[in-house]
Amino acid sequence: MKLKTSLLAAVLILSSSMTFAASKAWMQEAVNKQYDEAVQLRRDIHQHAELGNQEFRTQKVVVDFLTKQGIDVVTGWKNAPTAVIGIINPDKKNTIALRTELDALPIKENTGLPFASTMTGKYLGKNGPVSHMCGHDVHMAMLMSAAKILQQNKDKFDNRVVLIFQPAEEGDSLHDPFDRNAPLSGANALVNDGLIEQYDIKHVFGIHVMARQPAGKMLIAKGAALNSADGFHIHVDGKQSHGAMPWAGTDATLAAANIVVGLQQIVSRNADLSEGMGVITVGKFNAGETANVMSGTADMIGTVRSNHNEVRDTLIKRIPEVAKGVAEAAGAKAETQIAKIYPVTVNNPELVDKMVPVLKQNGVDAKISTWNPGASEDFSFYAAKVPSMFMFLGADYPGAKDVQNNHSDKFVVDETTMRTGIMAHLVAATAKY
Repeated sequence: MKLKTSLLAAVLILSSSMTFAASKAWMQEAVNKQYDEAVQLRRDIHQHAELGNQEFRTQKVVVDFLTKQGIDVVTGWKNAPTAVIGIINPDKKNTIALRTELDALPIKENTGLPFASTMTGKYLGKNGPVSHMCGHDVHMAMLMSAAKILQQNKDKFDNRVVLIFQPAEEGDSLHDPFDRNAPLSGANALVNDGLIEQYDIKHVFGIHVMARQPAGKMLIAKGAALNSADGFHIHVDGKQSHGAMPWAGTDATLAAANIVVGLQQIVSRNADLSEGMGVITVGKFNAGETANVMSGTADMIGTVRSNHNEVRDTLIKRIPEVAKGVAEAAGAKAETQIAKIYPVTVNNPELVDKMVPVLKQNGVDAKISTWNPGASEDFSFYAAKVPSMFMFLGADYPGAKDVQNNHSDKFVVDETTMRTGIMAHLVAATAKY
């Protein structure tokens, strides 16, 4: 009986995925026709990179483009003022969302591309170079192109499509993440503004180009796709003393150094690693002013990553406890600030099982994969609200060597991969759910 039931279930799953979206030859023809404009859009956006929550020109470019296509546009979101939301088939009821990001990074571009960014902007109070070294320019060009095609063919599918052009995926560029008054990341802001409920969005789809994967190849995880990201700042107070008389004070440097060691023991002794991985890294450590003075204070900041939300919670809970206990054992005091940034990005397994065959049917070279690049994404806030799917799209040129990762000053993208990304957006938007 179990065998028969399982066989029947398998047949039903297969048949549902086979009828999930009919073959749409018009989509491939439209992608080929749109490709040249996609390249132009990408290069213009690339040259005019802007930081999180300062994407004013980028917002105008998107608004003007969508408006020109006859797409309904909504701006003026309370917590995401530079966001752009487009609506295709506004009178339809079954709503699918496609998402991209608007913001760039505070990095000086050294790609040597003829359309390289020379933009500058203010990041945490300081002026500096700005560039699209994560690929958000590519993402925007793909979604704008898909939007144009969908609007031109809106009578060929039954879904309402919400186009999400969100700011600040990399975080707000004007405020320290430990600032309690700092604006939310773009996805978190729009979720808090009620975007999902306002349009009754059923699923959200996102794409990210990734280095070290061949252009045109798409990898999709079932379950955890990207790690959580959180930050911590630990301040240690001791008592300053002459370096020759340490007994006359309390060595904040030593206490802080022991805290660094203690933090690593959280991962190995407190986290349930059978559930998932966890990483605690101290990236910056400051203590002391001169060689013969024992420091009375020390500071450290670091990052916490995990691919499992319960492991994440354990790490975040234990960091201040360990810091306090280790400091007190040395006669010092420790104060910890935690900045909870992004939860784990989790792809809905049932949605992945249904979508991957449909993508393949429509010519997308997609496969289910366990590859996790270790990064983090605020797409996680959408995925925590409704069943969603985040797709990795290869960025590497054929035969490329010495490939530079996303966020490198030399990160480049083979623009032909946009054909696959545009097609994936079209498939997701027009499928029958």
